Amino acid sequence: MVDYIAGLALKAGARVGRGYYDNVRRGGHPSKGLTETIQKVQGMPVITEVKFASPSAGKIREHGDPLRIARAMLKGGACAISVLTDPEDFQGNLDILALLSREVDVPVVMKDIIVSPVQIQAAAKAGAKAVVLISELFSRRLTEEPLDKLVREAGRLGVEVLLEANSPEEFRKLPEYKPDLYGINNRNLSTFQLDMSTTERVLATNGDVDRTVVSESGIENPRDIVRLRNAGAEAFLVGTSIMKSSDVESKVRELVNA
Repeated sequence: MVDYIAGLALKAGARVGRGYYDNVRRGGHPSKGLTETIQKVQGMPVITEVKFASPSAGKIREHGDPLRIARAMLKGGACAISVLTDPEDFQGNLDILALLSREVDVPVVMKDIIVSPVQIQAAAKAGAKAVVLISELFSRRLTEEPLDKLVREAGRLGVEVLLEANSPEEFRKLPEYKPDLYGINNRNLSTFQLDMSTTERVLATNGDVDRTVVSESGIENPRDIVRLRNAGAEAFLVGTSIMKSSDVESKVRELVNA
């Protein structure tokens, strides 16, 4: 079986080595952070994601104006916007991140296969208020840098960390690193298999948690939001189902009003 996450980590390291993250445009900085925004939002806290492709779904949407897409998401009630900046497997880029951070008034999140402090620095320069780090990359030693170093670098730069896991065992390790938010990815990044019960299993076996929990991947409709909320998730990161929609604004509103 192909181990996708190991391949993604190798590609990310190669991008760092080629200087992909060195020449990022400067973005803006909304006053509120991601955690505060989630806690104060009206309706379901939905973090929408701008991405045009993924290894699991292939091409998701024809490339269009990312700012127009983001504004439609905000009209629908999105509380924050995540941007995939991986140019190879997700057809994203850093310019989209910088553009949206300048033009929208909600927190913008950098989502990538982050393996180096260089990427954290690029996120901060582009105006991201948060980054997503994948715990499994570090516990499996698929990176040259340790996780605690990246978390410290994010803290130094004023960037929040959403640290994600895909299993109860991996989730149990997250508090050691003191991230700002916990993420639970319903997709196994080693196989790309999706299991919407992952969030339920993780939270059922880990009891009370001391950070905001974000459920990620596979969310299609209001029923999924309600199911995950009942399991204990407090916010929801949704990309593919929104980007596939012919009416982005209405799709986001449907989820926010779940």
